Amino acid sequence: MKVGIEVRDKDIYTIAEILNSYLNEEVEIENILKKMLVRNVGSSDLLFIILQELEKRKIIEGKEGQIKIKKEIKDFENILKKIKFIANKNRRLFVTPLEVGKFYQCPRRLFLEKVVLAKEFKEERGKTWDGEAIHLALNIFIKNLTKTPVENVVEYCVNVAMKKYEGKITLSRESLRDFILRFYDLLSEEGFTNLFTEKTLFSFKVGLVGTPDIIGIKNGEIIPIDIKLGKLSRKGVKEEHLLQSVGEAILIEEFFRKKVSKSYLIFFESKSLVKIDVDEDIKRKFLKYKKEIEMICKARSIPEKGRIPNLERRVCLGCHVKRSCENIENLRRIS
Repeated sequence: MKVGIEVRDKDIYTIAEILNSYLNEEVEIENILKKMLVRNVGSSDLLFIILQELEKRKIIEGKEGQIKIKKEIKDFENILKKIKFIANKNRRLFVTPLEVGKFYQCPRRLFLEKVVLAKEFKEERGKTWDGEAIHLALNIFIKNLTKTPVENVVEYCVNVAMKKYEGKITLSRESLRDFILRFYDLLSEEGFTNLFTEKTLFSFKVGLVGTPDIIGIKNGEIIPIDIKLGKLSRKGVKEEHLLQSVGEAILIEEFFRKKVSKSYLIFFESKSLVKIDVDEDIKRKFLKYKKEIEMICKARSIPEKGRIPNLERRVCLGCHVKRSCENIENLRRIS
């Protein structure tokens, strides 16, 4: 959670390099966006501001979904100044999809974590680190998938994750290896042609920033894939997980300027895959909670604890700011 977005000079020059690589060629804008992701430029807003300026200067010409670079792009100083001016004017609150999910669970926890910046007490060993190990292994697996045989990549990513979090995790080497292999089977079945992992995206328009676990592309369809450590509930996907998944779909939709109609949730412990239909109703619900976060940040009071069923078990038990919250409750009892 933060106010405004800092524009890096490096991102602007990276976009210029990508555009110049297509000199005198027609190129699909989606291909430019994919190259931006590969090089860790996470906002298509920057690209479209640049394209508007270049079109005014008659350096490019375009039609729907395509552009042609007619001249080499050299002088970027004025464009850089304009982009920074636009970014500096944007003083809206940027939140992550994960923060919206946390807010749904407990407004006070999010307030203490992100506004007060209360000291967090994390467990020395347990589920927090199990999740970190799974995400690290998947990240390494995807980045190396096309470089060496699958069996070698699996062993390598499992070894790295187990070594890094040795003494902190409770999951076994076998369970992690099995999960990676099943994930590979899923990729093969789904036929993804592009995979991006741990790419931070942000949208000026929505005031959203986040790092989807995985972005998969197949047959022109773009799908966010989120990995959850726990089990899929017998009642279905929890609301906080649904909100986070939909928020990531909105982020990806904003980046590619293309409708995202599905998102995937994969649950490690129950070996489950859920395919979520991303419709306008759930997107409106997500944006409603995001608006409520903004209102709480503007207020001059500490929000109440969450009201979801089984709050103590679902949230408080593993809360990293539990001590601060308990202190607030104790002080409120002073007569």
